[in-house]
Amino acid sequence: MTVIPPNVPKVQLPALIHMFSNPFLRGVELTFHMALAYNDMALKERARQIIPLVKLEIAAQKRLRILQEQIKKGNSEDVDISLQDMLILELLSWFKNDFFTWVNTLDCEYCGGKTVFSHMSSDPKLKVHTDRIEMHKCSECGRCTPFPRYNDVNILLITRKGRCGEWANTFTLLCCAMGWDARYVVDQGDHVWTEVYSFAQNRWLHCDPCENVCDTPLMYENGWGKVLTYIIAYSHEEVQDVTWRYSSNHKAVLSRRNLCSESELVDAIIKLRNKRQEGFSTLRKQYLTRQIVIELTEMMLEKKPTEMDKQGRTSGDLAWRLARGEIQEDVNSSYTWTLTKDDASLGNITVRYSPSLDFYEYVLGNGAIKTKLNQWHKGVFHSTNVFRKEEKDWKMVYLARKEHAVNGDISWKFVLDNPDKVIDKIDVKCNHQIFETGKIEVELESETLKIFICQPELTVNTMSGCKVILITARLSGGKGDVAWQHAQLFRQSLDSKDYPLSITFSFKDNK
Repeated sequence: MTVIPPNVPKVQLPALIHMFSNPFLRGVELTFHMALAYNDMALKERARQIIPLVKLEIAAQKRLRILQEQIKKGNSEDVDISLQDMLILELLSWFKNDFFTWVNTLDCEYCGGKTVFSHMSSDPKLKVHTDRIEMHKCSECGRCTPFPRYNDVNILLITRKGRCGEWANTFTLLCCAMGWDARYVVDQGDHVWTEVYSFAQNRWLHCDPCENVCDTPLMYENGWGKVLTYIIAYSHEEVQDVTWRYSSNHKAVLSRRNLCSESELVDAIIKLRNKRQEGFSTLRKQYLTRQIVIELTEMMLEKKPTEMDKQGRTSGDLAWRLARGEIQEDVNSSYTWTLTKDDASLGNITVRYSPSLDFYEYVLGNGAIKTKLNQWHKGVFHSTNVFRKEEKDWKMVYLARKEHAVNGDISWKFVLDNPDKVIDKIDVKCNHQIFETGKIEVELESETLKIFICQPELTVNTMSGCKVILITARLSGGKGDVAWQHAQLFRQSLDSKDYPLSITFSFKDNK
């Protein structure tokens, strides 16, 4: 369990005076009250110091340049997307991949064994910064490891782990620290995320830090199959019922809403909003009112799901898909692995790749590592619609085709530069995993012959005498919104040191 320094202050909020007797509305009021933390100046300054702003701005500017190039080429119309929109995407990516950690269950703090949830603790000694302490029991030694579920964002900046509640709470704070209007969004059906206001597009963008997705509001209903009822968004300035942004069937949702009458909910939101904004300037009130009017108008339109809607896309424009990272420039590095004369004289050469380490090694026959090449795409001859996917929650990594891509392919090229030698045999290890109807085809091609590799490990003798080899993997198939995940190359755990791609070349004299 992460030790919280004793000098870290808890976020201090004013006393809450309950205005409602209805339990649901009391919950809305409590969450709205907790959102005051996002305007704590000292807390936002702490968050700003953590964010690698320069790094994110450089990456965002690169995204924006790519978008502008597409517009110049006539591939897309000019759209209202700004550097802020790019920064939102970069902050999401950094938060998911580098900053926060998903916790399903914990490793035992006593023996390191695997644990499972056992019960909620009632021990007052553990309840220092929270009243919710999960106890996870070890399957090896039987002892329990505590997992505190913190709501205090000041504490979460230290622990940096949890589930969707901790993720969205902390991400919303970071967005506020960036100077953006941001809201903590609560789905009554047990999920939370963030909304950020895009100044260029003049609308709220759905941002789910757990999934690293932006502007895909229909994915919960049409992709996840969630049955929606109430989705409420909270900032330190206002509260809003945003259910209609996330549903493609308003009538069905309305029929399920029975925790209070619709008029009671509207009256409560207006009452809470007016109370919170009592001391605001006239200009600020007018600005917030304009935001609300525009938002309510937007949510009146019921979006009908298409296949792309099910994947969360609200606009078919190339520019916005490009800006959100759904379309990126393909890798065309044209890297060729040259098997040199001196290296071949040692009997064999192995080129291998580990996705967990994300590097290649060129290994000589005597076991010496001659070359190490960082990043998967640096050793690729050609690639289309392929990327390296890290699953932080499941602690797995693999190569897959990009989201929404029907097909993906990746190839590696090897050339023997030795007039006295030819390739005798090739030992190929190309581990992959498929799910549902996913499909992976691996092809080995020489100057004169092409064969399909139907096994994860195979020794090939039929290409004896060749000097050029091309290995290509083609990814396709799968079902539904996550079809791209149903064909995975080199899947392994993030802490693995194995090499699921390994090609060993043995040589013989060129007669």
